[in-house]
Amino acid sequence: MVGSEEIKLHIEKIISSKSFGNSTTYANLLRYLARCTSDNNVPKETTIASEIFAKKDFDPSQSTLIRVYVYNLRKKIITFYQNEGQNEAYHIQIPKGGYALEFVKKRHDIVEKAAPLRTMLYVFGGLLLVSLVFNLYLARSNNKRPLIDQNGLWKDLVASKRPKTLVMGDLFIYNEIDTLRNLIRTVRGPSINSLQEFEAFKAGDFNEDVEITPLNYTHLILGSTQWVKKLSEIFYSIDDNYSIRTMSRFNPKQLQDSDLLVVGMHKTLGVFKNFYDNSAFEYDTENDAFHFTKNTEVITYRPSGDADNYHTDYALMAKVPGSNNNSVYLFSGIWDTGATQSLKNFTDQDLLAEIEQKMKDKFGTLPKYYEVFFEVNGIDRTELSSTILYMSAL
Repeated sequence: MVGSEEIKLHIEKIISSKSFGNSTTYANLLRYLARCTSDNNVPKETTIASEIFAKKDFDPSQSTLIRVYVYNLRKKIITFYQNEGQNEAYHIQIPKGGYALEFVKKRHDIVEKAAPLRTMLYVFGGLLLVSLVFNLYLARSNNKRPLIDQNGLWKDLVASKRPKTLVMGDLFIYNEIDTLRNLIRTVRGPSINSLQEFEAFKAGDFNEDVEITPLNYTHLILGSTQWVKKLSEIFYSIDDNYSIRTMSRFNPKQLQDSDLLVVGMHKTLGVFKNFYDNSAFEYDTENDAFHFTKNTEVITYRPSGDADNYHTDYALMAKVPGSNNNSVYLFSGIWDTGATQSLKNFTDQDLLAEIEQKMKDKFGTLPKYYEVFFEVNGIDRTELSSTILYMSAL
């Protein structure tokens, strides 16, 4: 039998976890339900509304406020057991249809009912992986030579014995809970691209009826599948491999461990934006544009058109030194079109050969570190073409 003190400690462990999120309201709600359960006094919705939300005239028939909060509380608890609490011997549950807590010994069937869905996803993911490997095998069988010139711009990557890591810029999203209108919205804020930016945003003024919480997952942009496909073909052709990280899950301590290929919209590059300090181009966060100073004139490059139809984007491709004699390759665009085309210029045989030749013509050799600025034109993110506007050795 588990004692009340142990239950209290277990609840505090859940509340203080990263999975639970830093929410005073949900912490108070969980503690309150625990006290009521301990006193054998299961609360009603009206009581919870009064005690936790100070709503004295709450009418459950007119508002789903309490049900929404308890639903989200269940999800937070489940997330805790899927992450920090996966080795806990006992689990807390809030059975549907009531507000009493249950403290039970861990069982295999206690996990969220999404297990069958996860199994399907694993199977689907496995099939995709098998398909990818098979297609790469066929591709390699039909290509008896590497897909890139190993003495070209890929030279350092091919020669390096370090592990290689692809870091993909992903989109930060969060939940906005409107208790006044009983709505939950999943929000993508263009100016919020990291947990740090979210915390700064959260520190602003909000309506007391709105609560915002970061989600435990993010969104990858449309071009991500193309990035993985192209790089997989290249690495497979040179008998090498690489690992994949998303920017939101990238630990800066890993900056020294690998040669890094970083791809994404410029605003999603996180710590890697610092690697552009010596760039001739300055990124304007507020206006989502690049500025270039030529003599005394400042030229601004900003996307135009409809991203789902004909449009123009701008992209930077650069190789810079890492902090531990490793190499960092950066491929970014203002929109995802630019990011995708920037990497394509590094992985497509013909486009890569063209850039290498232009560098040799301009510098006499391939510089160890460089940056290239492109104008990218496309239709619906698929039919893309690019023009080199600027090229420099760093």
